Amino acid sequence: MAHMIRALMLVSTLVLAGCATSLKGDVYSRDEARAMGTVQYGTINEVRPVIIEGTQTGAGAAAGAAIGGIAGSGVSSGSRESRIGAILIGAAGAVIGNKAEDALTKSQGLEMVVSLDAGRVISLVQAVSAVDEFVPGQRVKVIGTGKNTRVSPAAE
Repeated sequence: MAHMIRALMLVSTLVLAGCATSLKGDVYSRDEARAMGTVQYGTINEVRPVIIEGTQTGAGAAAGAAIGGIAGSGVSSGSRESRIGAILIGAAGAVIGNKAEDALTKSQGLEMVVSLDAGRVISLVQAVSAVDEFVPGQRVKVIGTGKNTRVSPAAE
C-alpha cells in the first residue's frame, strides 16, 4: 500500500509540473512560434523582484483527493466511522494537493517599468530567466504577440 501511495504521489507531481506554462521572456509557446509580433524599443526605469502566484487548475486537488482516498481506504475497516474517516482523509488530501500545485507552479518574477521611445511608460511582469538580466538604464525591446508581451535585451 505504501508503495502505491508513493507511486501516485510521484505521478501527481510529474503531472502538475507538466501542466505549468512558462512565463519567462525567452520561452515561446507553440502557438507563438512563427506568429508576427510588434516590437517597441525603450529603456528600463525600474526593476523589482515579485512572486508570480501558482496555478490552481484542480489537478492538484484531484490528485491529492485520490491519494488521500486510497490511503484512507487502507485504514478503513468498513464501519460507518471508518468510511467517514476515509472521506475526511481524501478531503484533506485534496486541500494538500491544491497547496502542492500552487507551490510547484509558483515562480520568481520581475516587474519592469519601461519608458518606450514613443513616449509611453509601461509596466510588465515576467518570470525570471537565467538567460536575461535586466537593470535600470538598460535598452530593451518590448515584443507583443497579441495576447502576450515580453521584454528582451536590445541588441547593442
